Amino acid sequence: MFVPGCLTDPEKPPQVPDAEAQSEKPVRKLGEVPATAAAPVAKSCPGATRPAADGLIDDLEDSDTRLAAFGGRSGYWWIAKADHAAVTTPAGAFASSEGGPTGSKRTVHFAGKTDSKDQWGAAVGVGFLDSGLYDASKYAGVSFKIKSSAPNLAVRVKLPDVNSHPDGGLCKTDCWNSFGKDFTVGTGWQEVVVLFSELAQQPGWGNPRPPSVTTSKLKNIEWAVNQGVDFDFFVDDIRFIECG
Repeated sequence: MFVPGCLTDPEKPPQVPDAEAQSEKPVRKLGEVPATAAAPVAKSCPGATRPAADGLIDDLEDSDTRLAAFGGRSGYWWIAKADHAAVTTPAGAFASSEGGPTGSKRTVHFAGKTDSKDQWGAAVGVGFLDSGLYDASKYAGVSFKIKSSAPNLAVRVKLPDVNSHPDGGLCKTDCWNSFGKDFTVGTGWQEVVVLFSELAQQPGWGNPRPPSVTTSKLKNIEWAVNQGVDFDFFVDDIRFIECG
């Protein structure tokens, strides 16, 4: 079972390929209103959901580092960690691993240890485009399969957008508080379905703070762990979904 957990996003950026170092969070002036993207539209399905026809983000079966070539997507997988964290799997650059849920031969395997001295932990993710922001507004959310080698691992799935990623040009120096959702992951494969309307930023920081994720301008999808934990988990069959 997946139970909402508590996981804080990094206040400093993950070292993803297109990230630039950010300064400490600025103090907002009294009465200052941050710029935001155009009013976002996050679909909410009143009933069932289903995989979108062109919704496959990646199932890892081709063994390469690029996501599946559907829906105009063209990005690559990456891993990131804080200064004192150690990632043991994959060792070095991203690579898929053998295994996965029933019927799968390849999967994302992400393992290591983060350090409580850091302000954040580690993450594995895949960009939707080689560069720029991706329009996912026709979809209602994402689904994926996930499991942990040990019970009760806190993981946060995040979808950085125009408001929270520096590439959007809006967050300036107070970036990286991505819209996401927390889970406590168990040892058996489970499919997780997350609607865009369920995503939220972490409380207390980040600028701007719009009411919901801007689905027309997404950067990537990622799975993050907090600082000070041992982690060993698997992700597979990542898809965009639509209302059924």
